[in-house]
Amino acid sequence: MKKSEKVRGISNYLYVIPALIMVLAFLIAPVVFVIYASFTDWDLLHPMNFVGLKNYIKIFTDPNLLVSTRNTLIWVVIILAIPMFLGLILAVFIKNVWFSKQIKSIFYIPLAMSGAGIGIIWNWIFSRSGLLNSVLISLGVLTMPTSWLLNVPQNTFSMAVAATWQVTGLNMILFLMGLQNIQPEVLEAAKIDGANEWQTFTRIILPLLKPITTVVIILNIIGSFKIFDIIWVMTAGGPARSSETLAVSMYKESFSLYQMGYGSSIAVLLSFIVFAVGIGYLRIVGREK
Repeated sequence: MKKSEKVRGISNYLYVIPALIMVLAFLIAPVVFVIYASFTDWDLLHPMNFVGLKNYIKIFTDPNLLVSTRNTLIWVVIILAIPMFLGLILAVFIKNVWFSKQIKSIFYIPLAMSGAGIGIIWNWIFSRSGLLNSVLISLGVLTMPTSWLLNVPQNTFSMAVAATWQVTGLNMILFLMGLQNIQPEVLEAAKIDGANEWQTFTRIILPLLKPITTVVIILNIIGSFKIFDIIWVMTAGGPARSSETLAVSMYKESFSLYQMGYGSSIAVLLSFIVFAVGIGYLRIVGREK
């Protein structure tokens, strides 16, 4: 090989070095640091003190983490069920209507907003003097205002409504992409064979939407496990840490209570759960194929 070719080959790798440095500095290094910190009792003020598995043992005996785990599972179930169902129904409904662009814009606007902004809007809606209580009192459903964000587990379900409002638009767009990729000839053939609308939807459309459904499920699982901003703005995990999820507990333990080692162990556990659930679901889908 000529010297010029060797130099050219080496120079090609030089273009990768900046990206590699960025990945190492902002992805790999923080992950390694958090894993190491999870085995210490670091409080941000004093040097790290290695404590082994103490933080991980504490996770399974901490009553606050048990509540956070329960709330996280509630979030997963709600986000997997309601926004997915609404997104699919909306996609099927607007696929062939002439004003579909306007409807898509309406439902996609919440996705373009920040979680903090959505939390502020829905915090006002669910407040004692907010929109929901005013409407229900005017309709005679309630006789006095209700503290939607102070009662357990009503506060968790109230915040899940806000998250559903944000996530449904993305699910709708993804399902709409899947519907548009279905060949019209397939649906026409089903009608010729005598299939009604329900049979066409359940036996043809839904199976053909399986790849998109897999993507939607994975995105919703990951999103429900890492939900933070909406909860933090609306209740900050209160009252008395009753509405915390694992992501909120991780932040509060690390930056409010200055137990960085314990917070890091929660972060490692949360990352492992998301990774295991995602890989497990993909393996199940692959095995079915």
